[in-house]
Amino acid sequence: MRANLQAVDVTGTGDTPKGVKMAVALGKGPAIKVKDSGMIADPRVVRWMADTAEASGIPYQLEILEGGSTDARAMQLTRAGVPAGCLSIPCRYIHTPSEMVDFDDVQNAVRLLTALLQSPVDLK
Repeated sequence: MRANLQAVDVTGTGDTPKGVKMAVALGKGPAIKVKDSGMIADPRVVRWMADTAEASGIPYQLEILEGGSTDARAMQLTRAGVPAGCLSIPCRYIHTPSEMVDFDDVQNAVRLLTALLQSPVDLK
């Protein structure tokens, strides 16, 4: 593959009593997007990100978001299509004045992004 693009975004969590049910929670690591309402992440990109996280000892979660989308959607549709994925930071009360993230999730997202940028892209 000639190009691979990675978006960085926030995602909702499913760990509050009245929140939308989803398998992403604060404190369990950054989320690697599998799909949302606007895109399906390239499975090779998801695998590359997860393999990199595991090799680096970085906790991660897989994200399936029923509503909303990310800039990776536009990247994915560029020209004839570009393998794209998204690294998301779990966020409670998203898009409100009281948004909340876990400091370790943010730090691990930075660690994972750094690890991804330092190694060759391996889309097997």
